[in-house]
Amino acid sequence: MSARRPAFFLASAALAFAFAAPAPAPAQDDPDEGSGEPRMEAPDATRPPPAQRSTSAPPLAVPADFGGSLQVVRGPASAGGAGGAAAPAGPEIFPDARRVWMSVRDTDPVPIEAARRGGRWLCSDGGCAAQTGDPGQSPIGDQMLRSIKLQTPTLPLPLTVWGRLGEDGQRLLDFDPVLLGRRSYRHVCAYRPVAEPARAAAGGPAGAPPRSSPSPDHVEICRDGRPEPPPADAGELTLGMQWPRQSEMADFHYLAIVDSCGNARVQPFQRTFTVPVLEVASGGCGRPDGKVLRVFPGGGWLRVTAFNLHEPAAGNVVNATYRVTIPPLENLVESNPARLLFPDPLADDLKVDCGPAPIAPRVDPASLPPPPGSAPPPGPPGLAAAPRRGQRPTPLGQAQGGAGAPAQGGAGPQPAGAGQAAPATAAPPPPPLAAPPRPRPDLEPSRPGPQPLAHGAVVISPTPLRLGNCRIRLTGQTKHRLVAPLALHVSLTRTDVLRGGAPIELLAEGTWIVTPSNAEFPLPPLAEDFDGDARLRLAVHSDPLSPLGKVVLLSDAGRVASSLRSSEPSDPERARRLVGSVAIHSVPLCGEDNFETLEAAGSCFRAYLTVPAMLATLQITRAPWLERPLVTRSVLSAVGVALAVDRYDPVERRAFPIAAQLGGFVQTLGEGRVGLLGYVGVAPTVPILGSGGNTTSFGFLAGIGLEYITNEAGPDEGLKPAAFVSAVVQIGQAAPQVSTTGRASFGTYAGD
Repeated sequence: MSARRPAFFLASAALAFAFAAPAPAPAQDDPDEGSGEPRMEAPDATRPPPAQRSTSAPPLAVPADFGGSLQVVRGPASAGGAGGAAAPAGPEIFPDARRVWMSVRDTDPVPIEAARRGGRWLCSDGGCAAQTGDPGQSPIGDQMLRSIKLQTPTLPLPLTVWGRLGEDGQRLLDFDPVLLGRRSYRHVCAYRPVAEPARAAAGGPAGAPPRSSPSPDHVEICRDGRPEPPPADAGELTLGMQWPRQSEMADFHYLAIVDSCGNARVQPFQRTFTVPVLEVASGGCGRPDGKVLRVFPGGGWLRVTAFNLHEPAAGNVVNATYRVTIPPLENLVESNPARLLFPDPLADDLKVDCGPAPIAPRVDPASLPPPPGSAPPPGPPGLAAAPRRGQRPTPLGQAQGGAGAPAQGGAGPQPAGAGQAAPATAAPPPPPLAAPPRPRPDLEPSRPGPQPLAHGAVVISPTPLRLGNCRIRLTGQTKHRLVAPLALHVSLTRTDVLRGGAPIELLAEGTWIVTPSNAEFPLPPLAEDFDGDARLRLAVHSDPLSPLGKVVLLSDAGRVASSLRSSEPSDPERARRLVGSVAIHSVPLCGEDNFETLEAAGSCFRAYLTVPAMLATLQITRAPWLERPLVTRSVLSAVGVALAVDRYDPVERRAFPIAAQLGGFVQTLGEGRVGLLGYVGVAPTVPILGSGGNTTSFGFLAGIGLEYITNEAGPDEGLKPAAFVSAVVQIGQAAPQVSTTGRASFGTYAGD
């Protein structure tokens, strides 16, 4: 009995020591062989050394590998932490978390912001250790960036601007988006840096929560404002990224993406995710605001951190950070650089004009500097942000919600000179100078002006086309961004006459290279295969594969991306796309000195000479019972000449069936008498031979006038009134014209 008692105590002590010993570490706690990462333990003096791994312990099926990372933070063996008040502060939830502006998307921001301020989370009690990796560029981190896409309101699907593999296996830049507009992110709400001084300049970014102490006990939800509707040319760049495959088994909950300008974006963890960014075309980072991440045309980098707050990932990993290189979004090295993207012209930007040459636009009085003595604009002096169309320029501080812009709800002091109201005792400002007189328009509004190539129809006289006075112009505000040549193709075909079963092409060379200083295409004089009555089709096509152009329109980029990167030459004509067109009705009978629409042109009055030949005439005078003969039955008893006026539709090539006439004829009355009759009458205009200008017709002519009757010996009955109805054949040519505007011309065309 006495021998058994010491053995029992020894067995009990061994069993107690076995339960008190720490559990063996999982298989992925140790750094992978060959990764080059030194193993760093948690700075806990009371923690016993880890026991040697037992071969019988069940390892994970696929251990997570964090090779190539900038930093890995590992939690203590116990996920709960010590929780002592005197414990040192732990690492941040992601590197430099307290120094950046942070926006949280698609998840609850309160626990993340509370942890960033130093609240309770897994590593807040100092039980975590950070393992530092290679601070340089990492191939594993660079492979996280899979593509860069562009999205605009006019694109049905996002366009890939970077990500296709070249012949050497390197990803290439397909298109340079620097010429596009930028989407506004002013509505995004972001949290301020925790390390920011408490009495910094007021007026943070629009939508930011009110300034509060960095205490984690009170965190307000940051809510976005109302987004601005994006214009048609506003581009949004999106980075398509993929978490490294070798570490995909780690169970993370959040992702933090930080740029080099002090902006962070936090979102739920997904192995494949997207991040919107803003390309800063010129200048530096500017003031950080956390609304959107910044990238640069010359390239840069991002830090991507996957992290947890209240429980570790597989093993005891709390967060892992990778450095991702952003490629340059411009190509200044290769001999054949990526082509620039340019927004599509609007329907009214392409116009055809045959009027006088355009006059340089006058200066808008609203854009002139204020007169001396007037109050300066509010806000600090500095560069102003580029205003949108129809908006006055705004100072930089107000545009970005910086100094000079009041905080939400009117809270927060304003710095001096920030546009405060003048005191009542201040002297009144001097009266403003007299407003300059309103500039007169270059062209009268009543006159027809340039017409857009909006797939409609216009009418014009043929002379401007014969003389080469017509041209196509590219207008609009986006034209001023065109820093590289844009290739377009112009075609002018005659559609009412065919040659070989196809319309006749009137332009031998239709290449149009558009630059900001030369945005006109003159139409050459038309002589061959063109007459005064023709139907033409003027069309402008994009030419994205032209070797003379360096700009691609947005609507063409998706179709021609593979052709631009292909080593085999493609057919430029098959890549063209119709941008604008107009049907031109060239008629010699009406029209003005410029194009006008069919609705504005309508029908016109025309005046032409005609030769009536009377087949039979019923003539009534003052005393028909004394005058003989009453009815002249002889064929061609009278022949005359008259000026006929009718209404003619040049598009339908159809006249009103009745025309007014002013003329006279010589009449044979028999018994040696001859009558000279001047009349005003009406006659039909329904042609029986020809059309348009040829107006040979058959019908009745009725009129009244004065007739002078003589005989062979001299005056017979003298001058007397007369009325008649005749069956006539009229042969006329409608060459002279009188338009509805009151301007008359004889011939084919005449201007002012």
